[in-house]
Amino acid sequence: MKKGRTITTILTVLMAVMLLAACAAPAPAPVTSEEPAAAATQAPAATADPNAKVSIIIANGKGELTAKYQAAVDAFIQEYPNIQIEQYTGAVGDPVSILDKLMASGTVVTLAMLEPGSVDTKYADFNKVDLSGESWVKDTVFAFKDASGATVGFPFAIEGFGLIYNTAVVEKAVGGTFDPWSINSRDKLVELLDKIKASGVEFPIAYQTEAWSVGNHYSSMFLNQAADPASVVKQLTDGTLDLASNATWNGYYETMTLLASKDYNKYGERPLGSYYDDAHVSVGKGESAILFNGNWAYDSFQAVSGEQFSFMPVPVDNDPANPLNNKICVGPTQLYVINADATPEQQAAAKLFLNWLVESEFGKNWLVNDCQVISAFTNNPNKVSNPLGGAIAEAIAQGRTMPFTTNYVNGADYFNILGPEVQKFIDQKSTLQDLAKVFTDYYKSLS
Repeated sequence: MKKGRTITTILTVLMAVMLLAACAAPAPAPVTSEEPAAAATQAPAATADPNAKVSIIIANGKGELTAKYQAAVDAFIQEYPNIQIEQYTGAVGDPVSILDKLMASGTVVTLAMLEPGSVDTKYADFNKVDLSGESWVKDTVFAFKDASGATVGFPFAIEGFGLIYNTAVVEKAVGGTFDPWSINSRDKLVELLDKIKASGVEFPIAYQTEAWSVGNHYSSMFLNQAADPASVVKQLTDGTLDLASNATWNGYYETMTLLASKDYNKYGERPLGSYYDDAHVSVGKGESAILFNGNWAYDSFQAVSGEQFSFMPVPVDNDPANPLNNKICVGPTQLYVINADATPEQQAAAKLFLNWLVESEFGKNWLVNDCQVISAFTNNPNKVSNPLGGAIAEAIAQGRTMPFTTNYVNGADYFNILGPEVQKFIDQKSTLQDLAKVFTDYYKSLS
């Protein structure tokens, strides 16, 4: 926000936006596979002239960072005083995003924060600038491409998931320092679980089985059998991938059966239930050692300061050379995209802001130390204080990451349609062949 702007003006603008949004038509429905996403627009060559006055509008996500966003904007306009920025952030829990409200009012948002899964669906008609020529692209492997293959997304927030373990419990079991990347086969996972049991932990795993976890996260991992998960999705919608005979598909569910088993799982006698809180506290206290989740779960462990947790891969088979056995799923969960309907000068100013976030010392420090967001960029030496975030940053540095496959599925469908079917499999109320048919039929319905 420009420094001279008062709080009254901000409130007035926001009230006007919200009033117009309430009266406007609802946001466009997600496109189907019969409505291909528009290709990104290559913006006209334009550079930000620091002596030229220009005003841009930013629509942010992550409402919990509202004050942090404003601090970044204030620092940026101190350095580039002729670029005026109005930034808007929705309230935490608001069912209507601030971007939808601004768009409904007719406002041309210059820079918008989106979830990756919405780029080619809900916001397929948001005309995005191709960012492949930007300098920050060389410093990350997480630049996001749309369905046409154009680089349209600046990776703002990075997250990851896999098998989380309590370091102290595991190191006691193995008798010393533990290398999580040594668990690169299912047999080695079983060997570790047996060592943990022998150390006095009755149930090494606390496997919570909520539909979003076993569906959106766990059951999307098989898409990583190709370098580009989108190509596997296309095979599924084309009907050319036979899941019932697919080794990666079968392998992940064989591992799931192990995780949910009575031998190792705290909840094995009744694998379905509301176990989320208990599972995390159990691992946090060291009563169990391992669960499946992501870095966002750290606070749920209720851990004492100084206790350490980290990630190990989810092994899909017994081949230590299989890349899937040596990596964890990591990727952007929030992206910035630039609106190609903004003026060339506005686009250039937005590009300058993104480059400043990556290249300036303020931007590097602000992202990681102030916002506690894992940086997607190799030129940022800062590490988040959350140990799970630190483990992800180390995996990125070591090249031990594969795509965050939740970004390649319809989250609502995986939660509401497929997740309950996976739960039936866990509860032994259906077979793996039954589950393969459910997934096959689901993807056929999208074609």
